[in-house]
Amino acid sequence: MGNDLFSACVFCAGLLFGTNLPPPSGLHVEAGFSYATAARRYETPDGRNDESDVTPKFVFVGFGGARPAADGSGAGTPAAEWKVRVALGPSHDEQEQTPFALANTNATGTGRFENYAIVLRHPFSARDSLETAASRRYQSSTDRVDIGQERYVLSETRVLAAERVDVGIGWRHRWPGLEGALSVRYVRPNGSNGAAGAFHITEGHLWGGAAEARWRGGPWTVSASGEYASGSLSVHEESQPDFKGRDFGASARLEAYRLGTGFVIGKRDFFLQATYDRSRLPFVSVAVLGTEVSAFESGYHPDSRVRALLLDLTARHEFAPGFRFKLLLRTSFGDETLTFTDASGVLPTRQLDIKRSGVFGSGLSRTLGSPEATLGFGVEVSLPMWH
Repeated sequence: MGNDLFSACVFCAGLLFGTNLPPPSGLHVEAGFSYATAARRYETPDGRNDESDVTPKFVFVGFGGARPAADGSGAGTPAAEWKVRVALGPSHDEQEQTPFALANTNATGTGRFENYAIVLRHPFSARDSLETAASRRYQSSTDRVDIGQERYVLSETRVLAAERVDVGIGWRHRWPGLEGALSVRYVRPNGSNGAAGAFHITEGHLWGGAAEARWRGGPWTVSASGEYASGSLSVHEESQPDFKGRDFGASARLEAYRLGTGFVIGKRDFFLQATYDRSRLPFVSVAVLGTEVSAFESGYHPDSRVRALLLDLTARHEFAPGFRFKLLLRTSFGDETLTFTDASGVLPTRQLDIKRSGVFGSGLSRTLGSPEATLGFGVEVSLPMWH
């Protein structure tokens, strides 16, 4: 997807690792590694395949403390909690149009991902907690782009950057075996795409909210949640030949709906979750296609609408008191409708139907239907010293 960073986010595995499993009581530290892949694919009218993929590898660390709710109250969320998580990693990206022709556009480059998150939960009574959270996801890459020439001939250098900042504050109430939470959300999505033939930068603020309900009975937990944010972003675009600035506001929307279930078997915890994610953003800053490079340099403005289904399984096993191993498997499928419009009204409106996919395993991904995939593993060490 052109805006993976802004959705439920296959790239945030390292940061969100194990979020649905209740944290251990007391102080704890965690560390791990995750590998993710995502691609966008478009079949051009003349039958060529235009594909762009990004592959980040994360190392993450986290630490925090938690105090459980009273026995029988709620559905596993701690009464008091604080935690900090950081996930950093390099990435490789490449874009290619096949079969080869002199008119093709190809690109390759490297970049980095940075994810930070902090959560604070403070109890006001045995049943109520105030919750605050903030996170920042950032990605940048520098690419070498070949446009309409023989292979390995450099046409220009491109710099891509994308950022999403989330801040939320909410209230959680607990009943026996049940809990619910409501929160207000502020989201700041930014994106830029700078090359010799075109320059786009988008920034602004979105406001919204989220709701969650959780139930626990015996070894089982069921969770349902949703979040929504919308607003208008400020867009500035320039393109060849005169690079005259175009400034305007564009609508944006981010939403995600989740349904999950977890269960405990002895010293093992499992949580399976499905997420339906939709977004609308007036920019493309991740896995840019060659077709988009040509459109941007011609003066087109993008409007990206994405629909995706994500499935993830988190498992945790306690090998010794206070020492746990965690495993995350995630896959996703989806599509994107990208509409190109010309602010001057000269060029005709165009629409691209883009498939979201993954590239991994030297051809294995195509055998499996080319899903986006994430694999992560880590360890968690608890120190029950906080009361």
